[in-house]
Amino acid sequence: MIDLLDALIEAASEVRQFVNAYGDAQTMPGRVPDVDADGTGRLASRDPGRPTERTALDERRQALTAELKSGAAQLPYAVAVVRGVSASMDRALARWEGEDTAIANRGDSLDRRYRSTEH
Repeated sequence: MIDLLDALIEAASEVRQFVNAYGDAQTMPGRVPDVDADGTGRLASRDPGRPTERTALDERRQALTAELKSGAAQLPYAVAVVRGVSASMDRALARWEGEDTAIANRGDSLDRRYRSTEH
């Protein structure tokens, strides 16, 4: 189970890094390739033309925004699952320790950990 928790922490860290990068990408102009995609080898145009419109309508930027929204919609489910696992484990530990689970369930799962170790 420790390996799975480590994987969960690593995945959450990666998502945090992507969110930070996406935030930066939302405010920066898109990258222009050094060579046009038509294969002629000509240098890509650096003239922004209409930079605000080009930035707003950039398909790559829109894809980033869509992924960010998708992630934001899915993360609450992941948090709920992890909190549910934590709460279930907390209740089982409370029963094992002989505590009244009705009392133990009134507070946060961290409450008993702090009570039992006298922090």
